[in-house]
Amino acid sequence: MQDCTKVRKRDMIYKNTTPEYFLMVARERNITRAAEKLFITQPSLSQHIAKLERSLGCQLFDRSKIPLELTSAGKIYYHYLESCHYLDEKLKAELNNEKLQQLNIGIGTWRGSLLMPAILPGFLKDHPAVKVNLLEFPVSELPVLLEDNRIDFAVMNAMISQLPQEIIAETIKEERVLLILAKDHPLCRVFLQEQEKGEPLDLHLLEQESFVNLGQQQTVGKFINNYLMKQKLSFSRKLTTTNNATLLRLIANGLGFGFMIEAGLQDPATERLEFFDLKAPELMLPLTLLTKENVYLSPAARDLLQAIREYYQ
Repeated sequence: MQDCTKVRKRDMIYKNTTPEYFLMVARERNITRAAEKLFITQPSLSQHIAKLERSLGCQLFDRSKIPLELTSAGKIYYHYLESCHYLDEKLKAELNNEKLQQLNIGIGTWRGSLLMPAILPGFLKDHPAVKVNLLEFPVSELPVLLEDNRIDFAVMNAMISQLPQEIIAETIKEERVLLILAKDHPLCRVFLQEQEKGEPLDLHLLEQESFVNLGQQQTVGKFINNYLMKQKLSFSRKLTTTNNATLLRLIANGLGFGFMIEAGLQDPATERLEFFDLKAPELMLPLTLLTKENVYLSPAARDLLQAIREYYQ
């Protein structure tokens, strides 16, 4: 079977009635994992891919590579199907512009609680025919939801280099990561004095304190741990949480110190906290809008994305 770069569009249109099978294998790069997500057996999926390749006269996957890789023909076919999906969604939106539109937004629970009350009332007033669904998940899960077309876009802090290739990341702000202590913490006054003198904060003073941090599976938690390792700082007393609101309230009630992104300054718990900007370039984390390549975004979705950009600017 040839690895051809010109595929026959007539065959593609009429013979592949389940394009999601090929797309899932291309995304997962593993037949068994793709079959599990499609709820079919692995042999059935393998037979489908083999039949598709025979009908096109092209090899779509390089099976000598682990994980699987698309051949040059496979890449053409993948982009063809993505383009078809885009045009199909655009057609549906234009034919149904009189009907209720629906937006599915992926966002972390904490950021959602701070951002959405500020922008959604005005947006929905201007777009009364739009239904908004907020899918609030741990940020580590948002790219997967976007890949699976379960959300239209996501708002999250992201390490852009680690995102899947088909996801487009637009950085709308570089957010500072701030050191936080309770205002009545003994070290708070020491750090304020150092800050007033323009001196760098001596973080080694915190080594006997409890360090409250987000889990490694979360972007901000991983980011902070990488920074502390580079600074050769270690803390024997650690408490890990997956909830930013819990982190803030623990520290506000006198349990050690931690770090948070500057968006958290809007949280009511911050009234009892003091914030320190370490002014380190390594403590700037991109806030991004994530969309999927070749996926149609309705005018309402584009309007909401613009409202988010303006909010953070």
